[in-house]
Amino acid sequence: MLGRSVVTPSRSWRLTPRGWAIVVVALLVFAAAVVSDRREGFVVAVFLVTLLAVAGVFVGLRRPRLVVSRRLPSDLLAVGEDVDVVLTVGTDSWEPSISRWRDVVPESFGATPTGPNSDPARASDAGVVRSVYSVRPRRRGEFVLGPLVVTQADPFGLVEADRSSDGRNAVMVTPRVSPLVRSDLVRASGEGTRHEHRMSSHPRIDELIAREYRSGDPMRRIHWRATARRGELMVRQEEQEVDPAVVLLLDTGASLDGSPAPTPTVFEQMVDLAASISAHVLDDGFRLTLVESTPREAAAAERFEPAHAADVLRRLALVSPTGPADDDPGIAAVSRDVLDRAGGAVPFVVLLADAGIATVRRLVPLARLADPAIAFVPPGTASVDGAELLRSAGWIVGVVDPERPVEEIWNDTMLVDRGRPEGVI
Repeated sequence: MLGRSVVTPSRSWRLTPRGWAIVVVALLVFAAAVVSDRREGFVVAVFLVTLLAVAGVFVGLRRPRLVVSRRLPSDLLAVGEDVDVVLTVGTDSWEPSISRWRDVVPESFGATPTGPNSDPARASDAGVVRSVYSVRPRRRGEFVLGPLVVTQADPFGLVEADRSSDGRNAVMVTPRVSPLVRSDLVRASGEGTRHEHRMSSHPRIDELIAREYRSGDPMRRIHWRATARRGELMVRQEEQEVDPAVVLLLDTGASLDGSPAPTPTVFEQMVDLAASISAHVLDDGFRLTLVESTPREAAAAERFEPAHAADVLRRLALVSPTGPADDDPGIAAVSRDVLDRAGGAVPFVVLLADAGIATVRRLVPLARLADPAIAFVPPGTASVDGAELLRSAGWIVGVVDPERPVEEIWNDTMLVDRGRPEGVI
């Protein structure tokens, strides 16, 4: 991504410490001249004040002719990712009054990049100079890089002024995506965009037809009679192939029973987990329906195809917890509406900001609409009873502990619960 701007002058200027020293000396000399009635003192004081005025005019009239641009790998950055920004400064004439520069970046990106006047000075020889600095965003959201600010000073160092570029680069910082271990409950069919869902009911006759062996098929499913007849490995097709879909709901609403809201750290861990799960299932070829329980502006539910992982991250970059609203339908009502429109039992993953009994009781019946139903709850004693109630109703339950990596939370939730006979995640 490339951004370009021209440095423009600022109307304000300020005295340097040396300039303030001149002011103090001028006042002292003037006071001494008044007390002693010496004309020479008045002349010196006027000279010093005139020197400051000339320095101010010099700085005000000197305008650097610099063309500034920034180049980033992408306008989509990730939390905790080191990103190199290439700052390019071009000029057709060197302005010796420039003393230093800085490129303004958000506070969450780290220290402000700065440099001496030698950087733009080299640009006068080569026509262009590049300076590379690194940033590491610590918060997700929309941010702006820039402007570039150069500081000009007079030859005596009495007065200086900042000149800002009018160009900025908009970037979006997405949640951190952690690689998740694939569960045994998911297995690709080999076609890349289709997966096999295990069926709990008895398969139909047309679902028992043998097919070619694919990498990853268990040996116990080899159809020996068909293998002998065809002369190549064949397996029993005991699964129904369908286009897979996953529903992921992120709870951004307020508690129903007055339970304390999750801390910002817990909520950010929930968003990171949502981003990691989204990338995980999309990479496996699933379609994803992302739902916010109380969206601010976007639609509550949005559907994403496997190739649109970046769009999911853009939406998750902007989510935030919301307060209670009179027209809030509640997380259970939103979930039921989305699952009813899914056309069948689909994997349903919900990240709960509130796992109080009032919320959980409304979610318990939804387990029959999902296959499987997975809930991640915030840590703390307020979630214990709700988590147990969900487990007793057939939900797979994990705890979003901000002290643990996202991949560990996923593994403990999905890989430990291998006893479930059904599931696709």
